[in-house]
Amino acid sequence: MKNILKKAAVLGFALSCLMLSACAGGKSGRKTNEEVVILYCDSWIMDNYMNAISDYDHVIYERYYFDHGRLSVGPTESGFRGIVYLTDEEAERLAAEYEWEEVTPSDINFEKIDTGFTGDGPWYSCKKFDEDNYSAVNVHYTYFDGKKLIFDIHQT
Repeated sequence: MKNILKKAAVLGFALSCLMLSACAGGKSGRKTNEEVVILYCDSWIMDNYMNAISDYDHVIYERYYFDHGRLSVGPTESGFRGIVYLTDEEAERLAAEYEWEEVTPSDINFEKIDTGFTGDGPWYSCKKFDEDNYSAVNVHYTYFDGKKLIFDIHQT
């Protein structure tokens, strides 16, 4: 019985040391709550989130998330922001199919995408488009200028 208690005490002490070491952050020097931004030019975002878009020339987007360091538990919610360059036919279809309202965007913020490619507008937004287009994400914004879409969405 003494042997079992002694082993349990040693195991408890070892686990306590391990937990304290993890809480102290170790010697890695790794920053926490740092935003990580990765640039993509593939169709993944279109295939997985943009249901109402049937044709486009190309897309460029950033996946961003916060790195909470070594003690992060569970998945980290990602956001995606980018530009979808539509074909002329698709842009005309979207313009005709939805009731777009002119807006003045103040929150377009890219880290790795050159904002010079966003254009001058005018910009339009449509809640019905957001409802039809995005599956399983929160929409921060979608703006349409008649040729391209600019978006910022977040996984839930």
